[in-house]
Amino acid sequence: MARFITDTDYTVIIRDEIKDILLDQYSEFKLFRAEEMAISQIKNYLFGRYDTDLIFTPVIGEGIDTRNAHIVMITIDCTLYHLYTSTAPNKIPQHRSDRYQDVLNWLKDVSKGSATADLPGRTDANGNAEIGIKITSEYENEDNRW
Repeated sequence: MARFITDTDYTVIIRDEIKDILLDQYSEFKLFRAEEMAISQIKNYLFGRYDTDLIFTPVIGEGIDTRNAHIVMITIDCTLYHLYTSTAPNKIPQHRSDRYQDVLNWLKDVSKGSATADLPGRTDANGNAEIGIKITSEYENEDNRW
């Protein structure tokens, strides 16, 4: 199975020196495991509304990259946060914590339906869009028994 995140993706977000420090006493297995945790975390939030299998199945070739850039970015943010928490939990940079919190807030909004994403929606076996209707209210449910 191809990795969703490539080594070159990390150079956009962090410098190679920082990546090397985070992986200092560990093999690449630790990085792969942190990526798997981040992807699983994101899938859990997006699963109800979006086709997560399609989102995280990369098609990367010469001049071709079908991955959503925002999903790549938030996956890297989650991965780096997980690496920091396992290596130096008391030394997590504030900007890393802020970026991770931004990711969680966005994922929560998307899962609630208060934000949308440019991602492929869920479809049934025939390829028809699965449209779930959820009625919500800003007000608390009242149970008035008269």
